[in-house]
Amino acid sequence: MTTKSIAILPFLNISAEPENEYFSDGLTEEVINALTKVEGLKVTARTSSFAFKGQNQDVRTIGKQLNVSTILEGSVRMAADRVRITAQLINVEDGFHFWSEIFDRNLSDIFELQDEISLLIADKLREHVGHFEIQEQFSKPSKLPVQLYKKYLKGRYYIHKMNKVDVEKGLQIIEEVATAVPDYPMAHLLIHKGYSFLGSAGLSSTKFALEKGSFHLQQAIRINDQLPDCQFHIAGNHFWKSWNLSASYRHLHQALALQPSFAEAYQLMAFLLALEGKFKAAFMQIDKALQLDPLSAVNHYYKGCFFYFQENYDQAIPHFQKALSIEKRFIFARMMWGACLLQLGRKAEGLIFYQNMPPEGVPNLTKLGGSTLAYAMLQDQEKTKEGLQQLKEAIDTPVMDRALFFLIVIYTTLGKQAEALKWIAKAIDQKVTLVIALPIEPLLKPIHNHPKFQQLMSGVLGQHSISIATAKKYKKSPLKKADAEHYYDKLESFMRREQPFLEPQLSLRQLAQMIDLHPNYLSQLLNERIGLNFSEYINGYRLDSFKNSVQNPKNQHLTLLGLALDSGFSSKTVFNTFFKKQMGMTPREYWKTIAES
Repeated sequence: MTTKSIAILPFLNISAEPENEYFSDGLTEEVINALTKVEGLKVTARTSSFAFKGQNQDVRTIGKQLNVSTILEGSVRMAADRVRITAQLINVEDGFHFWSEIFDRNLSDIFELQDEISLLIADKLREHVGHFEIQEQFSKPSKLPVQLYKKYLKGRYYIHKMNKVDVEKGLQIIEEVATAVPDYPMAHLLIHKGYSFLGSAGLSSTKFALEKGSFHLQQAIRINDQLPDCQFHIAGNHFWKSWNLSASYRHLHQALALQPSFAEAYQLMAFLLALEGKFKAAFMQIDKALQLDPLSAVNHYYKGCFFYFQENYDQAIPHFQKALSIEKRFIFARMMWGACLLQLGRKAEGLIFYQNMPPEGVPNLTKLGGSTLAYAMLQDQEKTKEGLQQLKEAIDTPVMDRALFFLIVIYTTLGKQAEALKWIAKAIDQKVTLVIALPIEPLLKPIHNHPKFQQLMSGVLGQHSISIATAKKYKKSPLKKADAEHYYDKLESFMRREQPFLEPQLSLRQLAQMIDLHPNYLSQLLNERIGLNFSEYINGYRLDSFKNSVQNPKNQHLTLLGLALDSGFSSKTVFNTFFKKQMGMTPREYWKTIAES
């Protein structure tokens, strides 16, 4: 577990109106998005954080599942034009709440408030877990009217439910926002995301979804192409629409430079590398995505796919099972699980598996295609012929993608290569997204070396090659050694002379201002020159002050807690926890040793 890590749990909606949940969810997402911009801070992605929504679990248990050191939880109450937000940071190791705050503002101040909360959280994390640089502002205030912003949050709330009915409902809401404020890039990006989901999941015509989504992506690019989400969507568009792997990778790299904790960017990068057969690098990237988003069904699905592509079917199945344990309706994970059974030679078991597929609509393409593939492997000619006919009838439906895929793999399995190649050409012509993985699909090994197959696929992928950027080297302190020593001496002198640690609410930013040093520089000075974070450094002075007070006969009439508070500790819990950690005994035990000496 890295100490510089945090998960933001969904803020509770404690408004009188339950439907205001969209707003509390929206605020949570805005804080997550802001903190992901902090390089060196691991921020759990939305998918995994929201997996605990509505669950009454101990934060320590949640933190261990997400492999983070800190949890942020809070609540939101909206009433008329006012909003009251509470937030608190919790140390996962011991469950200690080391910071809390209440914000009570007008809704008209919501953009400034979101930025203020995010910056304050980053500051408090840095004070307790170690150095990372924090910019002065995470986002510029939006010109979007508050009522339209609330509408945007509501549309995003529905789109993130990731099912056909809710996504279409969310798209209708967001398109109204985009029409009212055409220069709001996040609305266009969200519309692109919604249509991309409908198209890739076979819930809409792929061609229609790509065209509709691409229009809005172009609008976002026109407005501000330097948003990390914009770069990510551009990368996805290059990948799914034009099948340009190198361009896609280039924009993914830019997205990660802008937002280091971008789980979806690592996820897509992993898939690009797998397509080139660079599986070692692909696993490294998908593991990065899993570190940031351990409860993402898609991440586990992709990892399973990488094992599948390498024909390690026994290793692939547990990952498809994990994906389905997170999202029961994840039809592609179920489809790949069945393919693994067939590839392992468990053909009868694979047939039963596909026949027992849960309903997914009419026609039930995964059940039909998987069963027909199993019949082909079992050499049941009549059932295979019947299934192929039904698959051909599904070509002009929204589930055309899967129909074509199954036609291709079934005809290859039957040894009818010319027929399989005909359907591949059809899939390429229709821009079917599954085409891009055909060169590494184990079921197509019999035709991988066929000249016609290689000709068709060279027209899709060309000769693109992806290279992995070398990891960034840690930036050395901007303070030169002589400057660092100067400010160290200045800091120590100031601490002894002015005793700012006696102020319980002293912050790193306040202390930096007192000695005329940028907060980022002071953070580096403490961590690199002294080897302590801000909280440890300040509490160390408070502890020395307390020990001196205990040994002073003039203070015998005061309680230990009174002396601790006079020394600058903000509470009994903070004092006791730090004292025992540093001294290896309780304050009472220490007092007895002083009294006996």
